[in-house]
Amino acid sequence: MNIKDEIWILADDRPGTVSQSIGLAEEIGFEYRIIKLTYSFFSILPNFFLSNSLLRLSTQSRKKIRDLNYLPNLVISAGRRSAPIALHLKNQSQNKIKIVQIMHPNLDLKKFDFVILPKHDEVDERKFSNVVTTIGSLTKTDENLIFAEKEKFISWFQNINKTKIAVLIGGSSSKTKFTKSSAIKLAKITTEIANNMDATLLVLNSRRTGDELTQAVKSNLDCDFKLFDWKKVRDTNPYLAILGYADFLIITGDSVSMISECCSTGKPVYIFDEKEISAKKHRLFHQNLFTENYAKKLPKNSLELKNFLPRKLQETKRVAMMIRAKF
Repeated sequence: MNIKDEIWILADDRPGTVSQSIGLAEEIGFEYRIIKLTYSFFSILPNFFLSNSLLRLSTQSRKKIRDLNYLPNLVISAGRRSAPIALHLKNQSQNKIKIVQIMHPNLDLKKFDFVILPKHDEVDERKFSNVVTTIGSLTKTDENLIFAEKEKFISWFQNINKTKIAVLIGGSSSKTKFTKSSAIKLAKITTEIANNMDATLLVLNSRRTGDELTQAVKSNLDCDFKLFDWKKVRDTNPYLAILGYADFLIITGDSVSMISECCSTGKPVYIFDEKEISAKKHRLFHQNLFTENYAKKLPKNSLELKNFLPRKLQETKRVAMMIRAKF
């Protein structure tokens, strides 16, 4: 089968992992094609079942892959479910193509050419020549994209003349709990900071925040603020524009991807965290950021934010350079 100088991104229904894959592909610089995957019932099985069989894909997705009359020289897969599909394509090419796997595949790591894992997974990369660890997740956020989003939403922000503080709110997950009391505490802390700094809060919630937490924050803000409710703005989400317009960024500790994107701006980032908001791996991630001066912990008794000079997190660029060097 012919092999083209192209990247295939194996994309499923998780936008976070797809975004990481696209960001890496764009940084590598090859043309890329997004292969959208849908799964069959067999995808719920652990990866050691069915090995790299395409049976874990829906009939439609299997046909889509088989109808293509060539293979790329690089496949990017992300997460557990797409990893066996990447291995299938490598076998089809008689091991001529390379695979970059983002996140742990729940398979033998040595089967992949590159495996990109966050440091908080605590995998010792010294034991694997093909493993690269990163602080946080890969991002596709760059200055050009943020500038374009600022232009797109200029009418929303151009009349705000005060210092602007972004407050980005996550929510609960299957392993963590963002409580109403934490939401109230966040609102009161940021209210005091905004009033002391004569600043405007740019508050954006997320899909995981929920109505109860959103209302708890809103009803306890006693300062100048603008709330962008995810339910109302999801089709025209100003998230990246907020990153561009804000002078400071405060973000809750539960979202590795959003924290990584915030730290990639080079602006002062403060992380609000409490015991139930974050899991152990989140706290390891936070500590790496604090130690390397990418972000600071938001103090509970903070009167104002310090305009410190953080390092700019550029893990996508670093990983892309390592991959290009081996081609």
